[in-house]
Amino acid sequence: MSRVRLPLYGKILSWFALNLAVLALLFFFFLKAQFRLGLDWMLSGEPGDRISAIGETITFEFSRLAESEWPARLSDYDQKHGVTFGLFNNQGQQVFGKNITPPAEVMPRLIDRRPPGEQLNRRQPGPVSKRPADAPPKPRFMLRAGQPARYWAGVHLDLVPQGGTALTLVMVSDTISGGGLFLDLWPWLALAAAALVLSALLWMPFVRGITGFIGTLNHAAGRIAHGKFDERIEKQRSDELGELSTSVNTMAAQLGDYMREQKRITADVAHELCSPIARMQMALGVVEQRSTPDQTTYLQKLDRELQHMAKLVEEVLAFSKAETIPDRETPEDIDLRELLQNILAREAPENGIKLEIGDIKLHSLRNALDRGIGNVVRNAIRYAKDLEITAKAENGRVIIEIADRGPGVPEEALSRLFEPFYRPEAARGRTTGGSGLGLAITKRCIEACGGTVTVRNREGGGLAVVLVLPEGPNR
Repeated sequence: MSRVRLPLYGKILSWFALNLAVLALLFFFFLKAQFRLGLDWMLSGEPGDRISAIGETITFEFSRLAESEWPARLSDYDQKHGVTFGLFNNQGQQVFGKNITPPAEVMPRLIDRRPPGEQLNRRQPGPVSKRPADAPPKPRFMLRAGQPARYWAGVHLDLVPQGGTALTLVMVSDTISGGGLFLDLWPWLALAAAALVLSALLWMPFVRGITGFIGTLNHAAGRIAHGKFDERIEKQRSDELGELSTSVNTMAAQLGDYMREQKRITADVAHELCSPIARMQMALGVVEQRSTPDQTTYLQKLDRELQHMAKLVEEVLAFSKAETIPDRETPEDIDLRELLQNILAREAPENGIKLEIGDIKLHSLRNALDRGIGNVVRNAIRYAKDLEITAKAENGRVIIEIADRGPGVPEEALSRLFEPFYRPEAARGRTTGGSGLGLAITKRCIEACGGTVTVRNREGGGLAVVLVLPEGPNR
């Protein structure tokens, strides 16, 4: 089962969201604990102001209505606010409104315990004027109680029914919001959303800077891994990522120096080996002329070994020189069909190779292209059968596919086929294995032409090598 790949940008923002969720959860449990201890703390803010305001409104309105109209008007308030309203006397008995049974925790709150001088300035029912804005608030309460738990809020009024005492307004809701009367959640939600958006906006430049620079590092490391040792990271930072970019630049420079030195030594050694091998072959020819029949077999084996060594040295020299092809060759107009026919006539004169190609012209390095394609054809003939070559031009590119019906190669070996001296396990025999430089030379030749080369296994068996070249001049 493959793992879901989540970009670093997404991981950081996800971790940030998780952090916010944890904070929100802690805040929720804090509020829940506060609710259990009591909700009177909410009365000091907007919920208390709203409860006082609706108490004053009901007092002012009901004092001008007949008592017979109070139940219907309370029912209107129920529907308007989504909260059950009731009026209780000072003994905790409900006088008006839908039937409400207060739990034991609420009953003591229904009793108006204000001193007589503060309860009412008058002792008879009648219209009540609005309280001054600077008047102290009436005693209020708010709590969560009952089974199931409900939210109870109340305020003592200056409203007096006929033959009774001052009333207490009670409001009951199943939710903490109380239809927005107890607690208006929308401003809190808007504040939370604004905080989330603002935090994300503040984090995004920081996260984008990190992930963008890591992307640059990743791109540079990928090019270095593919042999582009002149790659450098130009962006500079004053943190650990900046130190990492400096280390990557230093590593690329050191690898480039090491590879150039290695290539120079390899080329020098191969060049120096040419002369002694040639002298050994000449000496062997002289010895063969004077040898006895018993010695001929051994001399022939020695000759084959010298030929194999000479071929290996030749390929090493070709590989070393392939990197300097653009400096030694000039692009020219090439008829692709003619070029492929010449390669097939040289590499596979007797093989019935299927060739599907139209009238395609391109401007490239003839010798590099000839050698690159020739190596692929030679490999295909050595390991496989039923060779097919197709070519087409599209979107300013020429795509050449050389496919066979051989055994293919293991999937894990595909990415390494173009490495110098690498040979798949099945191809390491002396008779068929070669030196492991053929495809490496092909890659350098095709890249010198401004193209790319890839390889894949075919369905049903076989290998396909795909060359992609620009139609126009190599830039």
